[in-house]
Amino acid sequence: MEKVTEREVRDLEDRASYIKGERARALRAETEAVMARAEALGVGEDLINRLDLLLLNLTEASRDVCTNTRCPHYGKRCKMR
Repeated sequence: MEKVTEREVRDLEDRASYIKGERARALRAETEAVMARAEALGVGEDLINRLDLLLLNLTEASRDVCTNTRCPHYGKRCKMR
């Protein structure tokens, strides 16, 4: 199993900062694999916490429904995204 590095986590965070929808789902799957590797190898708690936060953000970004309560498409697939 390959070691999880600070640079790998930073790269995932950078890529996650601007994506939504299908790309976010793909990156979420990749992040889940890195998270499993990190937990299996017992890397530092700070990297695991960063990966956990990243997974939360990617889960939010990959939702198919609008979460903006002011949007007329709230709770449905948003046409304004």
